[in-house]
Amino acid sequence: MRPRPVFLAAIVLYALLSAPSPQAATGRTLRATGEEFDRKIMAELRATHPEAASLFEQADAARDRGDHKQAAELYRRVFEMAPAFVHALRRQGYEEVHSGVREAGILHLRKALGLEHTATNTAALAMALGTQWGPEAPAPSAQEIDEAYILASEAAALDPADPFTQLPLCQIAMRKQEFLVMDRCVTSLKQSAPEDVVTHYYDAILNAVTGRFADAERALERAHAYGLPDEDFKALSREFAKARPWTSRLLPIAALVGGVWGGLLILLLAAGWLLSLAALRAAGRPLVETNGRARGVDSLLRQVYRIVLWLCCALYYLSLPLLVAVVLAAGGGIVYALLTVGHIPLKLLALVAVVTLVTLWSILKSVLVRGVDADPGLLLDLGQNPRMRALLDDVAGRVGTRPVESVYMTPGTDVAVMERGGFIKQLTGRRQRCLLLGVGVLEGMRLRPFKAVLAHEYGHFSNRDTAGGSFALAVRRSIITMAQGLARGGAAAWYNPAWLFINGFHRVFLIISQGASRLQEVLADRWAASLYGARAFEDGLRHVIERSIRFDSHINRTLNEVTKASSALPNLYEYRPAEVGTEEDFARAVEAALQAEPSAYDSHPSPSNRFAWVRLMPPGGAAVSADDDSPAWDLFSDRSALECSLTDVVREQVSSLYNVTIPARAPSGA
Repeated sequence: MRPRPVFLAAIVLYALLSAPSPQAATGRTLRATGEEFDRKIMAELRATHPEAASLFEQADAARDRGDHKQAAELYRRVFEMAPAFVHALRRQGYEEVHSGVREAGILHLRKALGLEHTATNTAALAMALGTQWGPEAPAPSAQEIDEAYILASEAAALDPADPFTQLPLCQIAMRKQEFLVMDRCVTSLKQSAPEDVVTHYYDAILNAVTGRFADAERALERAHAYGLPDEDFKALSREFAKARPWTSRLLPIAALVGGVWGGLLILLLAAGWLLSLAALRAAGRPLVETNGRARGVDSLLRQVYRIVLWLCCALYYLSLPLLVAVVLAAGGGIVYALLTVGHIPLKLLALVAVVTLVTLWSILKSVLVRGVDADPGLLLDLGQNPRMRALLDDVAGRVGTRPVESVYMTPGTDVAVMERGGFIKQLTGRRQRCLLLGVGVLEGMRLRPFKAVLAHEYGHFSNRDTAGGSFALAVRRSIITMAQGLARGGAAAWYNPAWLFINGFHRVFLIISQGASRLQEVLADRWAASLYGARAFEDGLRHVIERSIRFDSHINRTLNEVTKASSALPNLYEYRPAEVGTEEDFARAVEAALQAEPSAYDSHPSPSNRFAWVRLMPPGGAAVSADDDSPAWDLFSDRSALECSLTDVVREQVSSLYNVTIPARAPSGA
């Protein structure tokens, strides 16, 4: 048991000067033990010297009222009348020490011990030698303390069940700072005198000097309840407060903050889960409206989702200062612990320092990171593709929203919308609306399903799904940046608080944000079905899913083949690899994708559910057009040039990621 050095001397000194005596403040056990002992020796005195018994009772009364000089004189007269009654001599010496005649008192106590070597006489001499009897009295010498310690240990061993023999040992062990001995003594007092002030007094001191301040304060409260004077209680409480390290003072605050933070996180997670259930139930409810506008319960769910998502984002940024404090406390605590041991493991010290610094830098970078407003694909010249421009305007007009200004073509099968522009443009509602369209999805797409797909995307604009999402995007970007920084710096480990935080919070954030996204998808589906019919929406979504599976297989087989053969790749989309999957394999993969149940982290409901929900809508949709069965590629003026341009993008990505060069044209003469 290692005592804390901070303020240790002050606590021990105050405790030595203010320790309650058994006569002054005893509880039920000590009082009963003392009264039983007094009756026993009084009966012994009456049997041998009845004339001295009355005088002995007067001496006890003087002792109890604090008249130590009178008590010492009366005990002296009793011993003169009954020289065999050593109890009177012991009490005389003890009262003389109390009254300031220390040398005479110790002399009489030694004589009593010489006459009868009992635990009681040994304990009395030990207490007299090892105690400073008041602030003005001289402190015992080192030699006297050592002798008292030996005597107190002997007395406790002679009669371990008697609490009076344990008190001197507790007192002197405290003075000598022998806290292991004091611990055994306090344990014995708790068994023999559990309801006495001195038991809990010494327990409080022991806990304080060994750094267990919460236990010390509880023990001091018990001592106060059992009779410790208010003045001593308040003074010792102040000593405990001064000795308590600042870190332990912060623990209650840290526990409160941690509890509030955890409670908020649990509430947000529960809210996200309940909202997800409510959204799915609302999606499966038959509709009366003939368009995709969010009304009633749907509108309320969207608003609540926005509030919950905003609170989740705010909690993330509020958590970062707490995370920095936890990382510093953990890293600093480990470094301090390593420095306090005799042998410093330099490798471990360096590891802790590196992990701490990498973590702090990753947190800082995650706050400072800003999104790069780069073009998400190749900008399509809508002036040279007037049919595409006309279709975009027509679908936007049917949805009742502003059409996209820009179309960015990508190599894959993406179909999505976004808004670009700063905060001022967001406030004025003039952010640039963009459509991301993957060339890979256009193969085999017919015009009416394509219109339904575009109506779905415009539905996001109409429902303002793309507005006000910058806060959530900033949090997502910050989480990814921090995770990447920790991983690259070698600090992504289970023992790193930041790694545990970023993993856990990311999951909570996904559950809430993806739940909101699933609700947005359901509402956007209704726009597509209401304008072009449930069948057109199903055909469009099914086509997007099928093309995604087929194109992934196509691009993987193609790139593997051309890189192995070092052959040219002028047009990725016209290339036919030697090996292709079977139609049965593709059909199984498509059906599995259509029926797959989403997890809590998915941003879209299952396609099969989306199909079932739009079928519940009232029949409607735009009249059939003559070009509805035309290929979607007819909207573009130069298919080959577009495919070759995006093939160039793929070749550049392969070169950048894998350092593999794929030529656009075969060398001459090859």
